[in-house]
Order: sequence, then structure tokens, then C-alpha cells
Amino acid sequence: MQLTPLKLALCGPSDVSKEIFIAKEAVHKWNQLHSEARGLWIKPQHWTTDVHPDLADRAQAVPNRQIIDKSKIIIAVFWSRFGTPTGAADSGTQEEILRAAALGRKVMVYFSDIEPKPANADARQMELLWEFRQTLRSRGICFTFQSRDKFRRLLEDHLALALNAFEPKIVRPKTRRKKPSGITQKAKTKTGNIFQVVGDGNKFYAKPPVEKIIRERRPESVTTEQEYQIGEWINELAQGEVTMSQTEAFGMWGARFKKRFKLSHRGDLPAAKMPDAEEWYRTQKAIQKEGWEPNAPDLFKNKLIATIKAGMNEMGLTKETYYPALSKRLKMKKPIIHLPDLTIANLKRVRNAVRTDRKKFKATLRGRP
Repeated sequence: MQLTPLKLALCGPSDVSKEIFIAKEAVHKWNQLHSEARGLWIKPQHWTTDVHPDLADRAQAVPNRQIIDKSKIIIAVFWSRFGTPTGAADSGTQEEILRAAALGRKVMVYFSDIEPKPANADARQMELLWEFRQTLRSRGICFTFQSRDKFRRLLEDHLALALNAFEPKIVRPKTRRKKPSGITQKAKTKTGNIFQVVGDGNKFYAKPPVEKIIRERRPESVTTEQEYQIGEWINELAQGEVTMSQTEAFGMWGARFKKRFKLSHRGDLPAAKMPDAEEWYRTQKAIQKEGWEPNAPDLFKNKLIATIKAGMNEMGLTKETYYPALSKRLKMKKPIIHLPDLTIANLKRVRNAVRTDRKKFKATLRGRP
């Protein structure tokens, strides 16, 4: 079978070169495992390797024309930098994302929450990145990751799902149909079943066609990507169960989710309730982790620290300004300098304060016009 080429563009500022390399590996892995069976060959493209010099237009217009416009899928990654202004947008990656979305391309955006941020991270770049992150969240769903291994696994799963929407162009040779000689077709109906004599082999079909029931998605319900994210949350909660099989645990947490939001199917969740679903997941995850404290204190302490840092990062807060304010608010005996130095009891207090601030922060965002 002749493989149909499909171009995929990789975008991101200069600080995500490792993630770009991981993305290329994920594409090559898909090609190796599925290309021949699917009839598709995915070509990953990046401006460093797939753009040639052209002085006919401004700098960003060149990769736009040579890569973005010709790609069916765009994968964009951000970490600590937003990028360089192009004259038409605040960064090249931003312009590529918005251009691809306007052209109706499939755009997949990922934000890295890997800590610590680079020592030379620019505050203005971080501010622009945070604003853009919130803008995209209001338009659709983006994913975050806390490790490059998590990014690899996420991207491999998402790439497989995204490519299900593309079909190869199958070119079949024209064949001349021979007229059957002495063959007749007869049909008889008996108790609702159709018996049909077809061809030389006289094959009998004694059952009516099977009707496939397609479940229609409600206009106000979550998108396919959001439903996949809900499944990921349920899967993570299932992996935290040790007293039952993963299949049983997934079924249990799936049932709890549907009961919480009064659904017959998780795909029926209204899109407006997606933030509530995320809050439910985080709460259940936190409750689940509480059981680790007596049995694995070091692991539990690390998870508390990760939760605190993730909350601070989501709110765009730095330890230089937030730690002193928390120390005063919680009336700590010693000011918070380094989270690993705190006891589990104090980490819990800090974690709870961050949760409270995060809820207020999200409520403020939802209330903005």
C-alpha cells in the first residue's frame, strides 16, 4: 500500500528544545508501529530543520507559509518563555497557534510545570505566558505536565487519538467486472429474515443488518478532548487504589464521578462544569494521598510540596513574595524559606492555604467578562 504523507508542525520557544525532541520521537514511534497498518506517514517539521531562507516577507511569515499552512496538526509547547514579538503577535509561537486555529488545523498545546524554573527566567515573559495560558483555557482544553516522561506518555496517547481523524488516500486499480453466467439472485422473506442467494458460492445471509447505535454528543456537553481528560483523571485515581484490580478501581471511580455530577455518561457533563470536575479530581486525589502519610512519609511529604508548587505556579506566584505572606498569615514560628525544611504538619497548613487561594483565584477568573 502506498503511504499517504501527513505533515505535523512542532512549535515552541527556545527553552523547550528537549520537549521538541521528545515530540519528534513520539511521531517516529507512531510511524514505526502504525504507519503501514494505517496507510499514513507522519512527517514532523520544525523551523530549525524544515525552513529555507526567504527574504520576500517578514521573518515569522516564512515558517508560517512553509510549515504551518501546510501542516494538518500543530503541537505547541511552552515552559518559562513566551517568545519573541513578531510584529503581528507577542511571540512567534503565539502567531503560529492562532494562525493554525484560524485555518481549521488540529492544534494541541502543552504547558510545562516542571520545577524549578530557569534561574534567568524573565518575569515579563512569565507574565505574558500566564495570560496566554488563561486565554487558551477559555477557548478549549490544554494539557500540563510535571515531568518530561509524563509529556512523552501524554503526547503518545494524544497523537494516537488525533490521528484517528485522518484517513489515507487509497488508490485502487480499476478492475473490469465480469458478468455472471447462468447466475440468478433470489430473495425471500420469512419471519423478518432475508435469504439472498449471491454469486457462485451460493452464500446465504439469514440475519438482518446489525444497526450500530451512535451516541449523539449534546451541544453544551464537554468536547472529545475534555472527555478524554476526565478519563485520565479517573485513571489516575484508579491507579492510587491498592486493594482491588485496576479494572475494578476504574469502574468504581467512574461510577463515583457520574454519581457526583448526576450523569448517565461522563461525556454528558456540561462544558461549563469542567472546572468543577477538575476540582473534584484534585480533592479526591488529595484525600487519597492522605492515606500515604503513615506508611510512606517521605513520599507523602514530596506530594505535599508538589501540590503547593503546582498551585503557586497556576496562580503565577513566586516564593520570594508568597512565602513571606504565607508565613505571616499562618503565624509560622519561623519564616518559610525552603519547603522541604517544613514538618508534614506545617506543609499541610501551607497546602490548605494554597488551595484556598487557588479557589479564590479561579473564581476571580470565572467572574471576569
